[in-house]
Amino acid sequence: MILMGCVAVSAQRFPIDSCMLSLDSCKALALQNNLTLKNAALDVAAAEEVKKQAFTKYFPNVSAMAGGYYAAKPLFEYTIDDIGNASARQFLHNLYFEYGAAMGLPDRITLCENGVMTGAMLVQPVYMGGQIVNGNKLAKVGIEAAELKAQLTEDQVLQQVEEYYWLIVSLRDKQKTLQQALIFLDTLERDITTASEAGLVSQNDILKVKLKRREMEANQTKVDHGIRLASQALCQAMGIEMYGGLVPTDTLGKVSEMFDWGYVDDRTAVLGRKEKQLLDMQVSAEELKKKMALGETLPHLTIGGTASYGNLIFDHFTANALAFATLQVPLTGWWEASHKLKEHDILLEKAKNERTDLMEKMYLETMKAWNDVGDACSQVELSRLSLQEAEANFQETKTDYEAGLVPVSELLEAQTLLMQAQNQLTDALIDKKVKVEHYKRLTR
Repeated sequence: MILMGCVAVSAQRFPIDSCMLSLDSCKALALQNNLTLKNAALDVAAAEEVKKQAFTKYFPNVSAMAGGYYAAKPLFEYTIDDIGNASARQFLHNLYFEYGAAMGLPDRITLCENGVMTGAMLVQPVYMGGQIVNGNKLAKVGIEAAELKAQLTEDQVLQQVEEYYWLIVSLRDKQKTLQQALIFLDTLERDITTASEAGLVSQNDILKVKLKRREMEANQTKVDHGIRLASQALCQAMGIEMYGGLVPTDTLGKVSEMFDWGYVDDRTAVLGRKEKQLLDMQVSAEELKKKMALGETLPHLTIGGTASYGNLIFDHFTANALAFATLQVPLTGWWEASHKLKEHDILLEKAKNERTDLMEKMYLETMKAWNDVGDACSQVELSRLSLQEAEANFQETKTDYEAGLVPVSELLEAQTLLMQAQNQLTDALIDKKVKVEHYKRLTR
């Protein structure tokens, strides 16, 4: 019920005081609320819209238009006086004088004085040098690359959540160790104070115990600050706000003592990684860009039609339609295109070199991750043995102190060594867990 309440509240990004969460719950919250993951999803959506834009290039381009004009003087005017033949000009003058005026005929012809027109045009690309086809392929590669980047971002966020979570577990375990040490020191301080009053020990021993207690309290404050900071960082990664501390339900007891993931061949692991697929897409994208650059130098064929209605020239309205085809052949573009193609050859070679270089680095990363797992396992065993020795040393020193054989300084030193051994085992277990999960991510 507490977990469900945390999820419901976090969906509203409402600040809460504290919450108990498992690692799986933290990951689920991060997948739901993390802003980096949301932006990665938006990148995928944007890439899909680019693909839809490229797909529209297959279809006709239809446009509508309307216009009109009014001229102070007719753009075309022709009178009888404009006739070059003198006899014909005189004949028409006489004819217009006798009959034209009476019939209401104008003595001049005027065109294009005013008019309006509406129309529509359709243009269908037939062949554009492969630019449309390759543009759609490039957009598809863009979607796949965005999806892979989103998956990589998800892996990074989950790894970050896991590291913060186990850091909190580690600090809380150290907090318990400090609390046990403080309880021991409180008891020791009371015993020494009683012994001092009886004249059995000096004030110097009391001072040593008090100084050790102050040291433990200072360390406890540092651990408390670390827990709060790590909790806030984890909450930021999960996309929730929390005023208090986050209490992890997973403990060190849940950290597997055995490494349940076998060795995977380095090169086989790299070939299956998302980063390698992304590098392949980068090479494919450069190849498509080169083809699109080549398409700019090839002939472009389009067909289309237009229809219009208006009186732009004559006084009466007329309708008209026509079909057309255009073939555009670049003649002087090859000079520029040759350099552009060489540029894409260089970029393509660069992409291939980057793929080879990064794959080699990924091989080394996988090898190192496997070695780190082995080192972490060895460190756990070493830390466990060190803890056993520290516990035995503390019990022996405590017995000797109670028998009056050793001073209080040796008891305090033994207790310090015990705490260090406990913390080292905690760090070793957490480090092993993180290293194992990192190797799994690289080889799964």
